[in-house]
Order: sequence, then C-alpha cells, then structure tokens
Amino acid sequence: MSTSPKTAQQDWQVYDREELRSSIAVATGSRSEVLLGLDNVHCAACVARVRKSIQDLVPDPQVDLSSRTLRLSHDPARLPLSQLLQRLDQAGFSPQVLAQDGGAQREAKANRQSLARIGIAVIGAMQVMMLAWPGYFGEGQDDAGIAMLMRWAQLILATPVVFYSGWPFLQGAWQALRTRSVNMDVPVAASLLIAWGASTLRVLLGAGDLYFDAATMFVMLLGGGRYLEGRTRAVAGARLRLLAARRALTAVREDAQGQGESVPIARLALGDVLRVAPGETLPADGELLDDFAALDESLLSGEARPVTHHRGEVLAAGSLNVGAGVLRLRVSTLGQGTMLSHITRLLAQAQAHKPKLQLIADRIAGRFVLIILALALLGAGLWWHAGADKALSVALAVLVASCPCALSLATPAVFAAAASRLAGRGVLLANPAALERVQEVQAVLFDKTGTLTHNALQLQILQPLAALDETSCRRIVAALERDLPHPIARALAQPEVAGAQDVRLDARGGVSGSVDGADYWLGAPEHSGCELSAYRAQLDAQPEATWLLLRRDQQPLALLALSAVLRSEARETVAALQSEGLRVELLSGDGQAPTEALAQRVGIGAWRARQTPEQKLARLRELQQHQEKVMAVGDGSNDAPFLAAADVALAMPSGTALAQARADAILIGDSLQGIVALRQVSAASRKRIRENLSWAFVYNLVMLPLALGGLLTPWLAALGMSLSSLIVVSNALRLGAGGATRSS
Repeated sequence: MSTSPKTAQQDWQVYDREELRSSIAVATGSRSEVLLGLDNVHCAACVARVRKSIQDLVPDPQVDLSSRTLRLSHDPARLPLSQLLQRLDQAGFSPQVLAQDGGAQREAKANRQSLARIGIAVIGAMQVMMLAWPGYFGEGQDDAGIAMLMRWAQLILATPVVFYSGWPFLQGAWQALRTRSVNMDVPVAASLLIAWGASTLRVLLGAGDLYFDAATMFVMLLGGGRYLEGRTRAVAGARLRLLAARRALTAVREDAQGQGESVPIARLALGDVLRVAPGETLPADGELLDDFAALDESLLSGEARPVTHHRGEVLAAGSLNVGAGVLRLRVSTLGQGTMLSHITRLLAQAQAHKPKLQLIADRIAGRFVLIILALALLGAGLWWHAGADKALSVALAVLVASCPCALSLATPAVFAAAASRLAGRGVLLANPAALERVQEVQAVLFDKTGTLTHNALQLQILQPLAALDETSCRRIVAALERDLPHPIARALAQPEVAGAQDVRLDARGGVSGSVDGADYWLGAPEHSGCELSAYRAQLDAQPEATWLLLRRDQQPLALLALSAVLRSEARETVAALQSEGLRVELLSGDGQAPTEALAQRVGIGAWRARQTPEQKLARLRELQQHQEKVMAVGDGSNDAPFLAAADVALAMPSGTALAQARADAILIGDSLQGIVALRQVSAASRKRIRENLSWAFVYNLVMLPLALGGLLTPWLAALGMSLSSLIVVSNALRLGAGGATRSS
C-alpha cells in the first residue's frame, strides 16, 4: 500500500541530501540518472502507465518489467527527486531508491504484508467454501434460519478477503482507470467486485445464488500466484539490485596527517588516498598502494574466486576487500566513470531495452485487456437465456481465465534470466535484442591486440647498439613515452622518470623529443631511416614481436621488442567457433609478420594485416553484402565503426568507452570464452521464448472457448490463470539456473 502524501514527502527529504544523491545518481553534466525499484508493476499496461505518470516531467523513462525497475534522467536543480517519487507514489507504484539504507527492511516489510494478505485469503476462502458447500447439494435449505445464517457468515468472511487481501488488485485497477488506461488488474478487480456485489445484494434480498466462494478463491489463487511470481522474477533481476547496493555511501579518506576520516562519496576528489577495511566495498576506482590485495569481484566480472591484485593495478569500485587487512588505494575515477557505475548503467539499459518479440507481445497484451472485457460482456449476453446466474458465472470465468499475464511475461522473463546467467559467466548483455541474432551469425571477425591477446604489451628485449648502456636507453625511452596514451607508451613509461621536452609525433607513428639536451627518435625500425641489414636476422627471428628502434640523429642506439601475451583461451575459443561451421577471420592494424604469426598460433587461416578502421569496416560490409550475419570482437576506439556496423558486436572489458558504447555485449570476465557462452545462452533463450509464447497462446486459445462455453467455473479460471503465469516464469528461470551460483 502506498504511503500518504504527507508521510511520503517527509520520508523523501533524505533523498535530497548531496551524499545520498551522489551515491545513487550518476552525474552527467547538470543531469543525474537514478535507478528506482517499483511495486505494483505486473504487465505491459503497468509499464505504459508508469511512463504516462511521469512523461511530462522526465524524457524517456525506461521501465523493466522483469526486475520492476525504473531508470530515468533528471536535473536535480530544476526537478527534485522527491517530486518524481511523489508522482509515482500517487500513481500507485510505491517507488524506492535501490541504494538507500533501509531498502532491505522495506522489502521485508512488503513481503510480510503480502504473506498476511495471502494468509487471510486462504483462511477466509476455506471457511467460505465450507459454508457454501452444503448449498451445492441443497443441504440445509429446509431450515430458513440456518440457511440465512450461513449466507450472512459467508458475507462477513468474504468481505475482508476481497477488500484487504484483494486490495492490490483493486488499487491497481483504480490507478489504471484514473489515468484513463487499462491493465491486467482491471478484469480481475471487475470480477471480484461483481461477484462480491451481486452476492451481497442477494444476501440482503434473501434469495439467489452466491459467489462469495468464487471471489475468495480468486483472491487466494491470484494473490498467491502473484506473490510467487514476484519472488521468482526477483531472482532474475537480483543482479541489478546487488550492483546498485554495492555503491558505498561513505569512504574512509586519509587526511594530511595520515589519519582516517569518514566522508561522503560526494566529497572525494581524484588523488585522495582511501582505506578499505576487510569486508567493505571499494567506494571508487583507484590505484592499489599496497603490495597486494585480494578482492571479490563476482558481481563485476562473474569470477567467483577472490582475485589477487598487485601494487599499481587499478581496482574497481564495487569490489569487496576479502583480504585480512586494510587496503589503501589512490582514487583514479569517480562517479559516472567508475567500472561499477558503467556496468550498472549498461545493465539497466539492457533490461530496459525491448527486443522485437517482446514489443509484439506487449502490443498484443495491451489490447487483449480490452478484448477480455468485451468477451466477458459477450459471454454474459450469450448465456442470458439460461438465467442471470449462468450469465454472471460465464462473465466471471472469462474475465479471470484470459488475463494476459503469461503473454506479457513470456519474453521479458527469459531475457532477464539470460542476462543473469550471462553475467554469472562474465558477459554483460548491453542489448538483449542481440540474443535474437547471435544464432544467425555466420562469420566472426576478431581484432588482434587487446582481443586475441591481452591489452598490455610487455618489453621482451632491450638491446643497446652503441655507447649507451641498457639503463640509460631505458630512461630515454621512458621519458619519450611518459605522457602518451598508446599501449606501447604504457609498456615503456616509468612514473619516476621525467618527461622529455618538445615531444612530437610523426605521421608514421614515431615519437621524438629532447632528453638532457639531446634529440632522440623512437619508432618502427623500417621508418627510422637507418641501415638495418646488420639487424635483419634478429628482426626476422621474432616476427610476432613489435620492434622499435631508438636513434639519435642517424645513429641507432637500441633495439626494443615488445609483445602482447596471447590469451590462454584464444585457440580453444576459435576452435569452438569453427567447429560450429562459423567463418573466423583476424583483422589487425599490426604488421604482416606479427599478424600472420598470431593467426597461425590460434588456428585462423584468413587474416589481414595493417588494417585501418575503414578497411575493417569494408571487409565487414563485404561479408554482409553476401548475406552473411557478422559478429565483430574488438576493444579500441578504432574498432568503434567496425563494431557499430556488425550484426552482433562484442567489446573487451579493457576496451575504450567508445568501443563499449557500440557493443551489444561486453566480456567483463576478460575471457573470450564468453563468446561461446553467449551462443549457448542465445540458443537456450530462443527455445524458452518459443515455449513461453506457445504456451501463452495455447492457454488462451483453450481457456477462452471453455469459459465462453460455460464449461469453466470461475474458481477453476483463477487457478488456471495463476498456474499459467507461474509456468512461464519458472520456464524462464530454468535458463538462469546455470549462472545463479556464480553471480550471487
């Protein structure tokens, strides 16, 4: 039940605090994104009513039926969050900020209230059935006093069942009609009120059949079914809520004297040093200052085992410190930029996105409510000749039996379960519609560095060629690369080394600058202008390495070899895709020799080297012109056009934000095995969706004629409707069972 406007306004004052708002809202300029939990959202019509209630306040509110969440963007300065919450509460949705303290207590209270409603419905329905049973066989009718007493007893017992236990249905229907819309609660509430109202009138008149038994059975079966449905659907949406709850509200920051002080997240700044005690959540992304740390990253990557990190590595907000001592980190990213915020936002967007099958089902379900009401009137008219009692029974059976719950849940329940299972296997599904296309893929195009190999390059060889020793060469190279963002720079830079002066990049990828008053150049040997014949044998011996040459003027000073480490699962993943009959190609911006060497190591026969973004895109378009569906896997900004044009696009977790923004899924487990998992879950999802839609349509095709034909009693109709919804949801959750343990 929603709170009163006065109480709601008082409760929501806390949401306007800077600390809480910053911990649950992602700042985007002057706007904020907020994730809310909603009650009383049961079907596509409910989703439409949520949007309608706030569409004049916020643009594009995104509602997910399966997890009952709402994601919206607003300007806190112009539109307080409390105003949005009050509007939603007045519409009957009892909104909750997911990361707010006390959310678990509120959910537990709501569960207890739901169980109390069900308990009263069960007791009342049993008692009413016992009192109504003799009347089915004409027993007790000889004594008018006893018969009247039993009729009044049914009225007294049924009234709290209908108006207390059945209140969620009555309230939902009223809120829908008040906003000039209909939802699945409308036919249910109509049947309850008709059955109770007609029976009450007949008790007062002292004659006529009663339907108190049917009304109480409606409430007991539908209320119990909705409760179980909500509990099972919550399993599929639990990951989103857990991620939201991982956003800490405060942090322990070291002050100038090295003492710890507790501060709100909103007051943190880049460079702050934080302490995180064992069992606590990291409040921000940051560089580890200790020698090592053990973290539980299961909600971020799907990895159930603790992950060990070493000094200098960046730790992700939302991870749990499972080590024995306090860890220290220097804040490197805040707010929207943290990995936790990024994953939570993508997951919310994914669950708000509706694939084509779901959109079709929603349109059918929305119109079906009106059809139900018309069919109920038609059924009553067809059976009016048999008497008012029979006509009323048929109308009640039609209203309840054909409620479109199962149809509305058929696809969103499957997509929610699929997203949960994939998250447990290290795959973040950013666009559920991709699940419909994965099975149609005929070709897979891989990038090389950061995709088939790990993103970081490692210095394998540094060979001095002149008077300078290895230490001096390393210092000069680090100075030249210190402030550059390229992967080569990250492999060569040393934080303690001062940067070079007058650093310049040339068109061929080399870098030049002044170190200690002397000018140096570093780049590919073939672009150095130096004679390489003396070093050709060495360069050719390791074709997979990225070679660099350091020179001063035209004198070679050192040769450097860098290489990316091949992912351990790369060959296995490529083989698995090829075994399914898929074409696998490698498109790399690297040179011919390293590209060919890596392609041979992983078993890819078709490869192309020195590919520009335009050439990668052209190859993808070429395959699509031959009617092939293409999956693209990449990680860099130069892969963004390539990913955007693919039928299915996958990005690596270490990839750039631009690449991830174009991806349908992100392999947050940092493993290519997620590609195989995606195909497996996609196949299972399509099967479950077909089963659910088939069941929903067959159920309605069977039940409607039975109800219209007068062969279905109202209480049997209620039982059928409840079982139908539970079957659909349970079938969907079979899909998520494989990932439940790892993502919990």
